[in-house]
Amino acid sequence: MKSGLAVLLAAGAMSLPLQAEVLLQESFSYPDGQLSQVATNVWVTHSGGERPLNVSSGAAVINQANFVGGGEDVNRALSSGIDPSTNNPTQLYAAFLVNFSSLPVNEGTYTSGSYFAHFKSSTINEFYSRIGANTEGAAPEKFRLAIANETWTQSATIEYPEDLDLGVTYEVAVRLNLATGQTTLWVNPVDESSRSVTASDPFSFSSGTLSFALRQGTSGVNPNRGAPGVLSVDNLRVGTSFIDVIPEPSTFSLLLLGGAALLARRRRA
Repeated sequence: MKSGLAVLLAAGAMSLPLQAEVLLQESFSYPDGQLSQVATNVWVTHSGGERPLNVSSGAAVINQANFVGGGEDVNRALSSGIDPSTNNPTQLYAAFLVNFSSLPVNEGTYTSGSYFAHFKSSTINEFYSRIGANTEGAAPEKFRLAIANETWTQSATIEYPEDLDLGVTYEVAVRLNLATGQTTLWVNPVDESSRSVTASDPFSFSSGTLSFALRQGTSGVNPNRGAPGVLSVDNLRVGTSFIDVIPEPSTFSLLLLGGAALLARRRRA
């Protein structure tokens, strides 16, 4: 005869939803050095290269707290070929940990910093879901994360309404809706209904398969430019559902806890 816990577990297994597809998992557990070299044929350079994008202590480092060009940008392909021009019903999610050691910077009349991560099409210069940082609206010595669909400008970027601190690790999540082209940004979300902001700048998809990219660069036009600062990125995940990238307590876990509590009560009786 099955125990009460076994019955609960069996019922839970039958009721669990099917897992959506995980398309990328990256812990950056490589030796310190240039990411495209220590992870050869995994992370591929697509721009720059004069200032390498390095991995240090198990995290990728974006080093762009000035306006010097030539920083290396890299991308890693998703495990399934997704073409946003044809896979329109799909929603893509990405999440990662980020920790800033230097604030975003601006010069001239520019105030919107710049972006440091995005989805990249295999079509040249087609970038979607641009994730960046600036000091717009933030208190002194603090910064904010921001999002744009396809173009990073002062009018296009939407700031997440929370001041963030240097030296603190935050979990960032984005959703790219391939049906609408809009990108939603969360910071430290509990679930998909947590507070978020959604970009509204115009977009257009080109044919080409997607990868996820890290960028060292500026935005704007000299002498009015912005840069994202210095930051580390870790524990990157990309999937087709929110729980692929921000795991929630599952039905199975809750049943385990409930079953354990039931057995404990029986032992005390």
